[in-house]
Amino acid sequence: MLGKVLKKDFNSTWRFFLPLLGGYVIAAVVGKVLFEILLSVMDSSGHTSMVSEGIAVFSFFYLVICVIYLVSCYLMTSVFVVYDFYKSMVSDHGYLTHTLPVKTRTLIWSKVLIAVLWQVVVNGIVSLSVLLIFTGHFSWLHMDEYFRLISTYWDGTSTARVIYTIINMIVESFHRPLLFFACIALGQQWKEHRIIGAILAYMGISVASQILNAFAIAITGSKEYFVSFPFSGYMIFSMILGIVTSAAFFLITDYMLSKNLNLE
Repeated sequence: MLGKVLKKDFNSTWRFFLPLLGGYVIAAVVGKVLFEILLSVMDSSGHTSMVSEGIAVFSFFYLVICVIYLVSCYLMTSVFVVYDFYKSMVSDHGYLTHTLPVKTRTLIWSKVLIAVLWQVVVNGIVSLSVLLIFTGHFSWLHMDEYFRLISTYWDGTSTARVIYTIINMIVESFHRPLLFFACIALGQQWKEHRIIGAILAYMGISVASQILNAFAIAITGSKEYFVSFPFSGYMIFSMILGIVTSAAFFLITDYMLSKNLNLE
């Protein structure tokens, strides 16, 4: 049953993401062309014409716009995920969703997995676009010297940090959508002010998270995290906290939507 729900949720979300990602791909390709033009103008010797200078200025500002678009992709990914959950789970459309012969937790799992999927897709496309822009210019970055430097100072602690970082990234990919879903589930308890209730819930949870993070920093001494083991200690704490809070968010969402659902 989860597979069928996933297919349904994918069909309801791709129409949001396809224009966003398609536009970004086009912008990245044009950005690559203008980037090469900008480099050729900068490398040209002698006097440059006003046309060349104008092209260089235009190319520079276009690349700035591409960076803004890149940030917008991440922002809009969260917006689309939240909107889809709100529309299908707690708005008028929720009447139809909750009449399906599917457990609430299955619906939530489907939303979470779809959110993670789109995060992976966005990260992949953004990474490929950056790679495209710098293709042919990696010598600028002195990658061979960079990797040689890494291999020189790489040790067991570095491996542990990388492992913890990867695990935290995976946990965070589930944690963020579950946080949004829990806030929406809590917010729908405010009959006439659902959105305000969700925002207040998000603010309260964020404040609590900051307090816990400050406590973790005080305990692990992670201000030294670039040179000593406390970084790993802080990462372990963050990983455990992320897993526990993600589970709590899931249980809150499941309880609110299955036991205290309050649709208009």
